[in-house]
Amino acid sequence: MSVAFDPFEAGFAESPYDQYQRIRSADPVHESELLCGWMLTRYDDVAKCLKLGDISSVIDNATPTAITSDEISRRTDMGHEAMPIVLTDPPDHGRLRRLLAQPFGAGAIRKLRTMVERRVGETLDAVIDARGDEGTFDVIGDFAYPLPVAVFCEMLGLPQESEAEFRRWTSSVARSLDPMIDTEERDLLQLDSEAMRDYLGSQVQAKRANPGDDILTQLVEATYEGDRLTEAELIAQLQTLYVAGHEPTTALVGNGLLALFAHPEQLDALWADRGLVHNAVLEMLRYDGPNQFVRRVAMADIDFGGTQVPAGAVLYPCVGAANRDPARWGDTHDQLDIARPDAKDHLQFGAGIHSCLGGHLARLQAEVVFEAMIDRFASVAPAGDEAWSERMVLRGPQSLPISYRLR
Repeated sequence: MSVAFDPFEAGFAESPYDQYQRIRSADPVHESELLCGWMLTRYDDVAKCLKLGDISSVIDNATPTAITSDEISRRTDMGHEAMPIVLTDPPDHGRLRRLLAQPFGAGAIRKLRTMVERRVGETLDAVIDARGDEGTFDVIGDFAYPLPVAVFCEMLGLPQESEAEFRRWTSSVARSLDPMIDTEERDLLQLDSEAMRDYLGSQVQAKRANPGDDILTQLVEATYEGDRLTEAELIAQLQTLYVAGHEPTTALVGNGLLALFAHPEQLDALWADRGLVHNAVLEMLRYDGPNQFVRRVAMADIDFGGTQVPAGAVLYPCVGAANRDPARWGDTHDQLDIARPDAKDHLQFGAGIHSCLGGHLARLQAEVVFEAMIDRFASVAPAGDEAWSERMVLRGPQSLPISYRLR
């Protein structure tokens, strides 16, 4: 059976998993003409690609294609001399991670729980105050979309009036990750990206002049064996961290609720036992996580399950497909099981040296959100059709109307 990756296929935005399954069954190491690269769909192949030493995150190492050449040209034209950590290799990657890791490690993020709980509570209270004991609201636009931006702005010590702009900027940067974007749209997205960089640059300067008790000040002042981040490096990392901490959190809440609505017995079990939230979030990340693809470059000829990929090839490990691979997850690969004992083995936030710095924060926010909803709402249910984003890399609903009844 001939298959080809096609993110424009009808129904792909609503659920790409049938297409992933067809490709995995017929051509699991799929050379995609559309992507100008190789799509990996099996769990073992994706995990190998994320951890292997002969893999690069620097697109300049790829054999030139129309997609890579355009990206490199745009970066050069904009004069971006500093790369985000996700697009670097050792030793640069290790240096950046040492300077960034402390404020975003698991222990540091756990200390933010009280602040996140307050922000979640305030946002939910505003929804309830406007609607009463029973009502409907858009869980994305009214709640899950503004929340992570507010949390991150407070973490970094940035003014609240900037939150609305950050919502637009992070959405644009997230969309720009997709390789399938026409030139006109990419130019518009680039304007938002540059506006975000300019704003972050002004805030870095402000923190240098007037340090505060916040994470941005910690990053401005971070040193390791006499080394520190340049301003350009810091701005590049901040932009990436905003997207990593915001878009996946929003999508995780939306995707997670939709998964629960599709599995009403799991919804009932979670609402009956708040202690299941931690594992439920891990399973939501496996079942329908926001991050669907990452990108790498083969630095040598590499064998993936009997298929040889040449050096210089662009690789697209499909995390979404790996997290539904029946060879790894068994007969229940397409089912949500909030008590799944090995849900933590999902690949949603990468693996190896490139495991996502924003993963701890995304999980914390999602856990607090579901705990707060369980505490306040006796029941939740869909209240209309959701609208999906058209993105290939970061997947999630743009709107999701739900109804609630207070306890």
